[in-house]
Amino acid sequence: MLLAARLVQAQSDLPFRDPKLSDDQRISDLLGRLTLDEKVNLMSDHPKVPRLGLVFSGQVEGLHGLALGGPGGWGPRGKQPLPTTTLPQEKGLGETWDPELLKKIAGLEGYEARYYYQNPVTDFGGVVVRAPNADLSRDPRWGRTEESYGEDPFLVGTLTVAFAQGLQGPDLKHWQAASLMKHFLANENENGRAHSSSDFGERLFREYYSVPFRMGFEEGGSRAVMAAYNSWNGTPMMIHPVLKDVMIKEWGNDGLICTDGGALGLLITAHKSFPDREHGSAAAVKAGINHFLDTYKDDLTRALQDGLVTEADIDAALRNLLRVYLRLGEFDPPGVDPYAGIGRESNGEPPPWQRQSSRDLVRLATDESIVLLKNANNTLPLDRTRLKTIAVIGPWIDEVLLDWYSGTPPYTVSILEGIREAAGKSVKVLYADGSDPAEAAALAHRADVAIVVVGNHPECNAGWDQCPTPSNGKEDVDRKTIVLEQERW
Repeated sequence: MLLAARLVQAQSDLPFRDPKLSDDQRISDLLGRLTLDEKVNLMSDHPKVPRLGLVFSGQVEGLHGLALGGPGGWGPRGKQPLPTTTLPQEKGLGETWDPELLKKIAGLEGYEARYYYQNPVTDFGGVVVRAPNADLSRDPRWGRTEESYGEDPFLVGTLTVAFAQGLQGPDLKHWQAASLMKHFLANENENGRAHSSSDFGERLFREYYSVPFRMGFEEGGSRAVMAAYNSWNGTPMMIHPVLKDVMIKEWGNDGLICTDGGALGLLITAHKSFPDREHGSAAAVKAGINHFLDTYKDDLTRALQDGLVTEADIDAALRNLLRVYLRLGEFDPPGVDPYAGIGRESNGEPPPWQRQSSRDLVRLATDESIVLLKNANNTLPLDRTRLKTIAVIGPWIDEVLLDWYSGTPPYTVSILEGIREAAGKSVKVLYADGSDPAEAAALAHRADVAIVVVGNHPECNAGWDQCPTPSNGKEDVDRKTIVLEQERW
């Protein structure tokens, strides 16, 4: 125990832990202490350097609430999913048109990320949050339209800035969480995304597709991004010169640039850009990639041995990556990081997802996400004192649907439950799933008013890569038609 205590004391005295030094001095000192194997390992998720007492954050999903559970299984393996505050999908958040609201939502999400990551009981997750999605959804056939704030670059950029600022917090030197924007660039299709190319010129790049990312870096302060699977004008994004020439040199992203999951392998098998992963990993590092969501260590190690990439190349890439970890306080000795106490409190307050303030924020965001397209004859709001019967019709009226990037909500309220509560005991609520159109029509005729709930299932009610309904879409599956399935009623 005495030896361990002395080791900790010795490590706390190392220059890279000294907050009085400049960021570059601290990073240079750490790089000078790492072996080449340790440097290669730093490009993995949740890397560690035990001999220096360093543990760096992993990445977590957070498009519309921290995801540590849900259909995607983002929680700890073999254990119960961890509940988190769940909000409307990113498309719904975009329809609030409210940057300040998104900043509050992201602030809560970043707090929950810290709470779980630093809580000695759970000790799970991370504070590098894969959010927001800064992609533009200009084509409704795209299977992941619900993951985008919208099609307008200024709107998406403005909300991207707000979300990044909310996650990171007001202190420019100390972040609550890091905002990792995705997917750069022109991620516009799911079918064939592993090998397809989005082809357009400089003007569309400058005035449309890149705008939200540029705003996220320059105005939002984000210093993390994920490269998309697709190519742009024939060059895969994870090795595209634009990463260095524009993103780093023009927009100032001196931070984290990661691949998408499995993208290194796809660079070889799908894009066929290189003969093997050794050459692909070397090209990725030289292009600016400093974090792999893929198996890469053996390939990059061979690339170093064969001279395809140098230790200086590795150092240059890691220097940017380490700036993100430094902002997250993971170099700091105790007492420096202002967010270090989150999750370690013993004041008897409930966890953030159980607090009334979180419930109120979810309710506000849900209310604001609703868009009223038409209100003929001032039908809304309904006056329950003048109603005896309400018919609620739709396939998902009594189920709260979750998408692939949802977490596990601590509670749910279905549409049917909400209508029953709002209507009160004096109003009879009838319901049907609509599978029998004749039954649904008869039910509507019996009621004073009918509320019809239609739309697609966010996971297509099917397994990965499966969407039996042509008008449904999700990750890896584009819509084959844009008609509304329930129009047949």
